[in-house]
Amino acid sequence: MDSITQILFGGVVAAAGFRSRLGRRAVIAGGAIATLPDLDVLADLVGEPSVIDIWLHHRSITHSFPVTLVAGAAIGAAIWAFEKSRRRPPRDAQPETRRTAWMWLGALSAVTHPLLDLFTSYGTQLLAPFSSARFAINAMPIIDPVYSLPLLAVFLFALLTRQQVNLAQRAAQLVLVYIGLYTTVAWGVGRHMEDRAREELRAINPVAAAAARVDAYPVIFQIFWRRIVADLPDEILIGFASPFRAAPIEWQRTPRPDTVPVLSAIQATHEARVFRWFADGRLHWRLQPDAMPQNAGGYIVEARDYRYGLPGDSILGFWGLRFRTDAQGRMLEPPQPLAERPPFSRAGLAELRDGMLGR
Repeated sequence: MDSITQILFGGVVAAAGFRSRLGRRAVIAGGAIATLPDLDVLADLVGEPSVIDIWLHHRSITHSFPVTLVAGAAIGAAIWAFEKSRRRPPRDAQPETRRTAWMWLGALSAVTHPLLDLFTSYGTQLLAPFSSARFAINAMPIIDPVYSLPLLAVFLFALLTRQQVNLAQRAAQLVLVYIGLYTTVAWGVGRHMEDRAREELRAINPVAAAAARVDAYPVIFQIFWRRIVADLPDEILIGFASPFRAAPIEWQRTPRPDTVPVLSAIQATHEARVFRWFADGRLHWRLQPDAMPQNAGGYIVEARDYRYGLPGDSILGFWGLRFRTDAQGRMLEPPQPLAERPPFSRAGLAELRDGMLGR
């Protein structure tokens, strides 16, 4: 999820359970603690990190369930200690009870961050440092106003109200129920579209469909229009579909490249292995001769993460890596980031709207 939604969710969790006991500062603390896991981006400011370093660092140990729970509780205890040092005694609780409340607030607010990230496609190392496995549920886009705006309304109400504390707490609890239901619907939409895609593939090619991996990735701003990706042994199928449109999925077929020594050499590099791990195995490779005269006989090898993309030129993804090699497949320079996100346009927004509504 985007950082703003992370702040709002952490603040609403604090409002739902701790506003009446800890005051309005609980809402601020919950929002601040919830966004702390994204401080892993500070690692990218040290030196000149490559895109490989960024993929390795982001959503790693600071997004782990064990780490966020312990760190959040410790931050809560530190807030209580600071509060105590300022000699501001609690009005309605014993000191030890208040410390426990702050520790629970810190732990719960912090763990909301990896929990929300889990329901996006990017992948999160929930068990770091014990495991580098990336977990992802293809339920939610990174940005969804229908998800975030109710959080914003309740966050502001709980933060600004002085008198209607119980109402603010009940409103926060209700919006958390709404978020849970909305996320469940989003998860269900994705599973339904995957099942539908498998049925259509079985009607086309039962043998290939039996071995196919099928995922329905959410497209930005909403949960209904889905990017359907099917991996077959010899080709990649990509289509877009909505549960509100009964017409068969229109698949765009992309053959997988032949295995050649140059491509195999690049795929065996550290950079390519990290990219494959980051992209959950969903990389499309393209090999073409290098047009640079000084590298006659050499190649340009491109790898794209095809979990993401839109109809048109970006159908195979927005980003990837570009390798330059000699004739034997040896890298001549570090791989360069490849980014080709289409520009925002009214036509693209209309396509998103029509896709969501099943037109």
